[in-house]
Amino acid sequence: METVNKLTYFKTNYYTEDGEQYRIITKVSLDDDCHNNMCDWSITADIDCKNKYDRYIDYMGGCCHKEIIKHCPELAKFIPLHLSNHYGAPMYPEANGTYHAKKSGMKVTMEYLRISEEEYVELSSASDDKLYFKYQLFNLGIVYRWKRESDVLIEELEKLSGKKWVNPYKPEEERFTLKLTEEEKLLIEDRIRNDYYSVSNIEKRKEEAHQAAIAKERANICKRFDEKILEAETEKKIYLYVLDHGLPIDNMIFYSHKNTVVFNWRDYGDKITQGEFVNFVTNIDYSQLPEGIKFEIK
Repeated sequence: METVNKLTYFKTNYYTEDGEQYRIITKVSLDDDCHNNMCDWSITADIDCKNKYDRYIDYMGGCCHKEIIKHCPELAKFIPLHLSNHYGAPMYPEANGTYHAKKSGMKVTMEYLRISEEEYVELSSASDDKLYFKYQLFNLGIVYRWKRESDVLIEELEKLSGKKWVNPYKPEEERFTLKLTEEEKLLIEDRIRNDYYSVSNIEKRKEEAHQAAIAKERANICKRFDEKILEAETEKKIYLYVLDHGLPIDNMIFYSHKNTVVFNWRDYGDKITQGEFVNFVTNIDYSQLPEGIKFEIK
């Protein structure tokens, strides 16, 4: 049998629906078309509709899994592994798995991770800790089952295509592989022994994190408004100083980002003269004003 780094199989089926004739070409592949150093599963379809000239034209295509199940059921067994790697692992099982467990509910999580209801319950309790979640994927035997499921379908695809698949990458060259290091395993098991993952301790950490988040937000609010108060007090001091020294303030502006006061900044309205400006800046008592402040006239 010929050995290849890419397995592809096409199956063409025909069907009639609502009086229209269709052709569905289902494609199953195991390859690295994305060039990311990992071979992934894919099952897609191109569906064409016969027009009045007896020619098949594009109707729909892509991830048409409902149509594949209905019209090409013999290949439906490959659908659960769509976008999984050749180890059978779904895309980003830690990140996506914890997200779905927390946000998407049981059905979506079970379908995405290909797990049982009992496994879902176990994993849900670990959804706030990605490392513990990953540990549970291994500990519950899920990762090893993924591999077995993929191996079975690789053999099936090899029979269909008449070719033997060989991984083009060494294990150390592959990316996006789910691994649990010995250090990670020991850390989690130590935490388990110390009751780190008990319900009471998990709730305690959640409450501590909640309180820390509130404290951080309070600090941010205080900082933001303290800065606004300081800026307002600074402007107040500047405007009062100018007003108390005999100049109008209706055509004056303070640019805090430049620490600069500009007179006659508008083209309309009353303006001060160059002489008034010079007289003012010559007699400024800078000790009563913000450090480094500058005055300009337009």
